[in-house]
Amino acid sequence: MTIDNVKLFFQPGYLLNPYPSYEMKFLVPLLIFFGALIVLSLAIWLFSKKKRKNKPLLKLLGSLANWLVWIGAIGLLLLFFRYEGIPYVSTRVALFLWLVVFVIWGASILFFGLNQYRKTVKEFKEEEKKKKYFRKR
Repeated sequence: MTIDNVKLFFQPGYLLNPYPSYEMKFLVPLLIFFGALIVLSLAIWLFSKKKRKNKPLLKLLGSLANWLVWIGAIGLLLLFFRYEGIPYVSTRVALFLWLVVFVIWGASILFFGLNQYRKTVKEFKEEEKKKKYFRKR
């Protein structure tokens, strides 16, 4: 990959071309990537079903599974549009923007996991301690 290729990628005519070519070098790796995200989200979802008692972990795993399944499904849909050559939906900018959303959404989940998760766990434990003193009706 040379500098000229990178410059070509960021040109509006290349990114916004409503009829991109059918040949795509990264089709198979992207199919594998988005498919693996869906499989990973199903595995996380199944794991989270076993951890129902731990509400903060359930929230974190639920958001992680949700993130992976949406990124994978819409990514596969965009690749399908590109493979079929559907105009305007199969533009390169759509897939590029979806990958940017993938990174930003993942960063927000990572931020929650690193910063706010401990606070949520502490609040949950305090709430559980208080609940044991109250009668259940």
